[in-house]
Amino acid sequence: MKTTFLVPKSRFPWHHLVMFGWMPSWLKTWCYRHLLGYRIGAGVSLGFGSVVVGSEVEIGEHVEVGFLTIVRGRRIRIGRHTQIGATSYLLCEVIEIGEDAKINEQVFVGGPMLPESLFRLGSRTIVMQMSFLNPTKPLVIGDDSGIGGHCLIFTHGSWLNVLDGYPVSFANVSIGKSVWLPWRVFVLPGANIGDGSVIGANSLVQGEIPPLSLAVGMPAKVIRTAPDFPRSLTHEQRRKVVAEIMSEFNRFVEAQGVEVQPNGGYRVNGRSFRLFWRNEGGALPAALDRWTLVLTEVGLDSAERERLRADRVSWLDLEGRTRSKDGNALCEELAVFLSRYGIRLARDG
Repeated sequence: MKTTFLVPKSRFPWHHLVMFGWMPSWLKTWCYRHLLGYRIGAGVSLGFGSVVVGSEVEIGEHVEVGFLTIVRGRRIRIGRHTQIGATSYLLCEVIEIGEDAKINEQVFVGGPMLPESLFRLGSRTIVMQMSFLNPTKPLVIGDDSGIGGHCLIFTHGSWLNVLDGYPVSFANVSIGKSVWLPWRVFVLPGANIGDGSVIGANSLVQGEIPPLSLAVGMPAKVIRTAPDFPRSLTHEQRRKVVAEIMSEFNRFVEAQGVEVQPNGGYRVNGRSFRLFWRNEGGALPAALDRWTLVLTEVGLDSAERERLRADRVSWLDLEGRTRSKDGNALCEELAVFLSRYGIRLARDG
């Protein structure tokens, strides 16, 4: 006799996969909008074999979901320009992912579910390959944080019989903004990692890690804190760092066949782009167009931002930590390159 349960135990939504998984992206998107009532923005790409299964689903514009990836929950919200890699699996009652977030290939999010189960991933945050995240209790990761590959984050820990005296724990995990967990970090239930902290590779995190701390070991112990960590840079040091990054960027794109011109121009495939780089005060030039990128180390004021929006000019504001809502090819390439150095900029609007 087949065993039956009050609550279905199917891990894979086979019916949904058979109905929609095989469809090309445009047809799947149409069915999701018009048959299931999902709210889906423009430019969304849903790979072959991928499905999104939920009662309330909102997917922002230009989201990409890789092939053979399953996203499943009661309420799902994915912000614009987010990418979820191939063969990943996300299961939670509530899934909330910010904009410009990235979940790489072969990431598993799931485990035993409760009514309060929540997976919240901040904007511009990344989860790297082969990580396992368990949101039985709420798991919240703040904006601009990084979860390295092979990391393990658990909100519950149990196996042996609690009636025999073995410990069982169910507790929220909170990882703040601008936190970095390198590869192979293990986070236990109830951990709370403060904003701006870094955990050493192969560390075990339990309890409280204060903001702006460097913690290493098993269990992780704080070895440096503010003002020694992170160190403060002078204006001149910051300028030097940006100049070095731009030199590396030019070397990188030249190796990929882009012509870098001495006047701040970039030419590729017959299309020219122009870089206006402002590292001191002063007004923006009068002649700007959508093939120009404004890279400014001095924050844009409200009038300058309004002008750039109106003229559809791309910008990257390093001091203000913002960027244009959309960008030309030079803007998008440089924005990704800057993220290699931990410089992530919030999209306008």
